[in-house]
Amino acid sequence: MMPANLPEIPDQIFVGEMPMPKCIRRSVYVLSMDDPRLGDKAYASWADAILLDWGKQPGHDWQADLKSRMPVAIGAVVKGGAEVFVRINAASALAELDAAVFSGLTGVVVKGVTSAQEIANIAQRLDTLEVTRGIAKGATAIDIEVDTAAAVWLSLDIARASERLGCFLLNEPVLCTALGMQTTPMLEFDPLEYIKSQLITVAVSVGGMVLGMSYPLGLTEENAAEDVVKAAIKRARDTGFKGAVCPHPAWIKHCNDGFRPTEKEAETYIKMIELFADGIKRGMASVPMDGKMIDVPVDLRAKLYLKWALRAQARDDAKAKAHQSPAA
Repeated sequence: MMPANLPEIPDQIFVGEMPMPKCIRRSVYVLSMDDPRLGDKAYASWADAILLDWGKQPGHDWQADLKSRMPVAIGAVVKGGAEVFVRINAASALAELDAAVFSGLTGVVVKGVTSAQEIANIAQRLDTLEVTRGIAKGATAIDIEVDTAAAVWLSLDIARASERLGCFLLNEPVLCTALGMQTTPMLEFDPLEYIKSQLITVAVSVGGMVLGMSYPLGLTEENAAEDVVKAAIKRARDTGFKGAVCPHPAWIKHCNDGFRPTEKEAETYIKMIELFADGIKRGMASVPMDGKMIDVPVDLRAKLYLKWALRAQARDDAKAKAHQSPAA
């Protein structure tokens, strides 16, 4: 799967810095470290990020086991150009970090979060591990899997607990269970609509973002028909999500394509920006385009979305380069 190309964008089109999320993470694909085809599946997926899952086997020294396997797993995943994350538990995070954090790891996804202090403690431990293991300071991201009532209620405090925060990952099935909600899509409305809006607002306020899917696919996580998945992604993007955890490899391409401005949209944004810039030179506060008026807020929004498109294109180009590398 080769990435789509954007139209040529003039270098002078941006003036000043536009606020953008810290990362492009449209598709996160969960794979088990026990999967003998881990590397092949990660390479073939074209996911923006791979989330590694692992388990503690009774009677085994899980720390020694995980520590010995993580560097190999990281090396296998990065061959396809994906970011590498590992899922850890908030309750035992410090011990798990010692066994899981190595060079090449993009970050950790923390589940079971109930307080901001847990995230502050994780960030502090990462400070130490980065020094002792030769990792660039601040390079290891912290993402939060939202699966508890406390994580929702304290989301702003949690988001502010560390500058390492990248994303909230909404785990709808687990969260609905934790909240005592219906876990099958029997309602005509999204029971988590308010929570989703809250998380998106909180994340954006600290320069982060939320990964999730629109109702009911976010709850069922089913391998639905292509048109159903595409429609769900469009609703999710329009809601404010910037990506999703993909339970099926078939979702990945649709998420990569859907959670970014299209080529046609990018062309429209370029036209908007250029027309408005020309209007400003002529002393106009707004200019017409296709029956609508372009003013400062519209111009800023166009620049923001175009920068989003460029970041997504760069991410796809990096993955394509990794696939073309002889080392891959």
